[in-house]
Amino acid sequence: MRRNTASADDLAPLVLELARAARARRVHPVGHPVVVDALQRGTAVWRALAGADGEVTLDVRDTALSIAEGARLACPGAAELAGDLRAHGVAKLRLRSQAQAQDLSHLIEILTRAPAELVAAGGAREALRATGARGVELAGVTPDGDDGAADSAGAGSYVTQHVSELVRLLAELERCDDVGGYNLLANKVAACVEVLVREKRCDAAARSDAIRREASDRLRRLAVSAELLASIVEQACTATGLASVQATQVLIAIGAPAAGVLLRYCAETRDSSRERAAQVLIAMGDNVLAAVVDDLRDGSSERARRAARMLGEMQNPGGVQFLADALRAPDLALAREAARALARIATDPAAAALVAGLKLSPSIAETCAGCLGGLRQGAAARALGELLDLERDVPDGLRREAIRSLGRLASAEALTRLKRVLDHAPLLGRARFRPLRVAAAQAIGQIGGAIALQTLQPHARRGDPEVRQACQEAIRRVERAVREK
Repeated sequence: MRRNTASADDLAPLVLELARAARARRVHPVGHPVVVDALQRGTAVWRALAGADGEVTLDVRDTALSIAEGARLACPGAAELAGDLRAHGVAKLRLRSQAQAQDLSHLIEILTRAPAELVAAGGAREALRATGARGVELAGVTPDGDDGAADSAGAGSYVTQHVSELVRLLAELERCDDVGGYNLLANKVAACVEVLVREKRCDAAARSDAIRREASDRLRRLAVSAELLASIVEQACTATGLASVQATQVLIAIGAPAAGVLLRYCAETRDSSRERAAQVLIAMGDNVLAAVVDDLRDGSSERARRAARMLGEMQNPGGVQFLADALRAPDLALAREAARALARIATDPAAAALVAGLKLSPSIAETCAGCLGGLRQGAAARALGELLDLERDVPDGLRREAIRSLGRLASAEALTRLKRVLDHAPLLGRARFRPLRVAAAQAIGQIGGAIALQTLQPHARRGDPEVRQACQEAIRRVERAVREK
């Protein structure tokens, strides 16, 4: 790939993985498997795309990304990544062929830090350079970024000298009952709201305990003003640039009381702002977990299903036990959403919950088997392999789903289990096992490689006609994959 010759479709997987990594990093610590997996997938996509000397520059424009002087990216995660870059005053993101997983990790660490924290380092661009990242570069500043950086630079001194003034502004914010007035006050408060309510970003000597209690009290009063809280949510989800960032900071500072309003907004909205509301909920982390779990336990069909999806998007390990309970819900659609959410969280307890789900009703067990095919824990492969023990009484539908999942896992253990099914051709009951053997041949073809070919070739020459045809098609698939490498 030469400079900026990649298409929007080519870049879509990379943008999605970067957005996922940033979202996960806000919830999980450095080195968490969810964060690492997203970064590794993003690196693999970029290496395949860039080759030896590829380079691409992404421009940040309003709430979207575009290839330098080219097509706009409308893929999932593009608006989220653009918002993160814009909030940090970045106008261009440049990736070069030598970019490694560590470089992308440095980028995500910069984007998940508050802009005010980067002021001492000279902004996001200089902070990234200081990490030694070789293949990733941030360039330029957005118009909103200039204002945000100026506001952030002055935040520390402003808190030190005018703490009382900030408290007064918060009091006015509480009394405000219209959106326009709120916007004016939010512009005055700017990044100082976050400084005021988070001790780690303030000069402790400048704020007494009384001032801290007063600030907290103001935010609590703000949280119970339903009309104003709804206005802040709307500002965070529909505005652009600094105004949206400021409103989001206020919601994060308010915490749990804002969660219910955001969840209702997600339920009632169908446009692109729903995705931004979900992003705010994810950024709130544990503060919103209780509210989402309450909706999950509600059991009122769509509301509970929406909560299950949200727990999956949040990728918060704290939701695993509640999702495990939801697998047993009488609402089949809710149970399936819970299984998919557990697969997105992808921790060892989440994998264990899906393995336990294999013993539930056939329809839920099949969903759990399908979800296990996306996990890399050894327990997933072992549990799926045990379902292929042909001496056990296992529904054929569940076995076929386990076979497909083992094909996606593509491990040595999976190939061994699939070979046993393909080789099983008893004189009696041959018709019963035929669909399983056909599915096993297809899964082996998906795994590919020399051992897969050796497994398929004997059955492609003789035996059951349907199995023979499936093996021949699988061999062609493997050979085609080898040629295309």
